[in-house]
Amino acid sequence: MIVKNEEATLGHCLESVRGLVDETVVVDTGSTDGTAEVAGRFGARLHQYQWCDDFSAARNEALRHITGDWVLVLDADEAIDPIDHDKIRDACRKPFADAYSLTTRNYTASANETTLDVGAVPNNSTYSEGSGLPFYTDNTGLRLARVFDGLSFEGRIHETIGKSLVAHAKTIADLPAVIHHYGKLLQDREKQKIDYYLELARRDAAKDPNDKWALFNLLQQALVARQWRTALDASEASLKLGQMVEPLVLYGAGVACQELGRHADALKYFHLLMGHAPNHALAVMGKGVSTEALGDPQGGRELIKKAIQIQPGYMPARCALADLEQRQGNFDAARRAVLNAVAVAPREPSLYDQLLKIEMARGNVKQAVEDALLALKVCPGGGQGRWHRLAAVYMGQTGQRGAAISILDRGLKEFPDDPDLKRLRSLV
Repeated sequence: MIVKNEEATLGHCLESVRGLVDETVVVDTGSTDGTAEVAGRFGARLHQYQWCDDFSAARNEALRHITGDWVLVLDADEAIDPIDHDKIRDACRKPFADAYSLTTRNYTASANETTLDVGAVPNNSTYSEGSGLPFYTDNTGLRLARVFDGLSFEGRIHETIGKSLVAHAKTIADLPAVIHHYGKLLQDREKQKIDYYLELARRDAAKDPNDKWALFNLLQQALVARQWRTALDASEASLKLGQMVEPLVLYGAGVACQELGRHADALKYFHLLMGHAPNHALAVMGKGVSTEALGDPQGGRELIKKAIQIQPGYMPARCALADLEQRQGNFDAARRAVLNAVAVAPREPSLYDQLLKIEMARGNVKQAVEDALLALKVCPGGGQGRWHRLAAVYMGQTGQRGAAISILDRGLKEFPDDPDLKRLRSLV
């Protein structure tokens, strides 16, 4: 592991691998909190390392200190469920490969999140890790490997041991075990990393413009940072290399073109991706959105409905269908689309915002208020005060003063610094 200021998360991670690992090596890159003390409590061997804007360099320092035959790579905001301990242990004791890709399950607070080209789905997992959290995305990555001379990480960011494994003709297999990742729930920290990670990715890509993985990482970070021109440039540069193309390259190009208003170009990229992966839900939805934007709402509707069939738990596709119907003036159909989404993901706050938008657009304020009250019941911490304000104003205007005060007091408990809630409370 490499860590920095992980006092809040490190203990959970180390507890989750107690009994699974024989040693824990933690390389600290400059913590100023209690990270070292937490590592010590769990018997980890702690080493200090001067951070140099290079994740691979720090990871390789950690590799230098391990003594075991196999290495499991984790971050402090990750954990292994006990149910997967035997799978990992057996893969080392009776190996069927030299290294394994494991599933990384990224828990999110919103159904609108994507990781690479994978959309979030409702969490119906039976794992004890992550239970109670609403959504997640799954990706795979190399995390478990037999140690050998030459094993090393490469890449300033999104570092991987993959290149060293290929260079030494090592075998790689998938292992059906899950690494539970909670970092995306720490939204303030995630926002702080966006510009820094993009800069690191730019440096790697500038060092070698023909490095496929450096361009891939630049694309990935540009999409996170919503730097659409950079994302499109990285995608196009990757395609010019003529090597095997990762789905994100085509998907990212399509999304970037959409955001830049180039829907005809977006269709081209989504179509190419669907040629490789016909059931790529995000590509099918993207093609539908651009098809409507180019003047074919029926064609767009059919594609978006297909995306929903492919991945019923992907909420942005359901929201895209509702948006299309609302733009076409089909308010009842738009509402049905959102209610169908609510039935699948009742804890997604943005769905209730969409219901309010539909009802306010057609002037049905009473229904919008009923939707706001439902939203407050199901997602009491959502809406950022909007739901409380709408319901309170309506109740105040219809003589329900006590109910308005009650709702405003609940809103101020959730959002104590909201100036509009304060003003309404004083008026009521």
